[in-house]
Amino acid sequence: MKQQRPSFWLRLWRKVHPAVPDFLGMAIDQCDSLSRALDLLEEYLVGNRVQQAAGIRDLVNESHDLAQRNLDVLHSTFVTPIDREDIYAIITGIDHVFDYVTTAVREIEMLEVPGDRWMQAMIRELQQGTAALKQGFQLFRSDPSKGGRQGDEARRAERHVEELYRQALREMFDAKALAEVRQGSEPASSFDCLDHVVALMKRREVYRHLSNGADRLAHVGELLHDLGVKYD
Repeated sequence: MKQQRPSFWLRLWRKVHPAVPDFLGMAIDQCDSLSRALDLLEEYLVGNRVQQAAGIRDLVNESHDLAQRNLDVLHSTFVTPIDREDIYAIITGIDHVFDYVTTAVREIEMLEVPGDRWMQAMIRELQQGTAALKQGFQLFRSDPSKGGRQGDEARRAERHVEELYRQALREMFDAKALAEVRQGSEPASSFDCLDHVVALMKRREVYRHLSNGADRLAHVGELLHDLGVKYD
């Protein structure tokens, strides 16, 4: 059946009052993609298989493409439901978290770093922060204030990651643990001690990337919190 063409007045109305893109929905889609990437990263720390790392990189590339499409829509839209610069900061802020997911995977691969409980705990906090952001954008539609408060949950997740990071470093460089390494062989080899320190520094690199990702996530949380105050 031939589709009926919209009437002149409907076409005129659409021209004068164009449909406003669902930018909140776009942010929710990005959060969904980030959640999937973090789930894959958590699985990769357990399996440490090449195929898993490749799957994460593919998803990250798709997520970067999604962010670019969202930016293209923003640049071509005259009327936005919230300030244009806030939408831009949200889109790019979520996208920046993916950069640190990619970097963490690359370091784990290149440096052959096995997953540990600190990495797993940091990823769980990142997952909770991402879930809070998604819920915040969903709530913002009907209640900006309530949605904005979810931004505080994302910032809280970042503080938890920072605390985990400090605890991991404290455990890594505990003087007693290093002394036990020196005494572990008969006689203790300076190369054994050096290898142990190098292994610790490799782990620290992964911890740092996860911590930086949490920092970027908290930045989006701050944006969401501020929007809740601005549009309440």
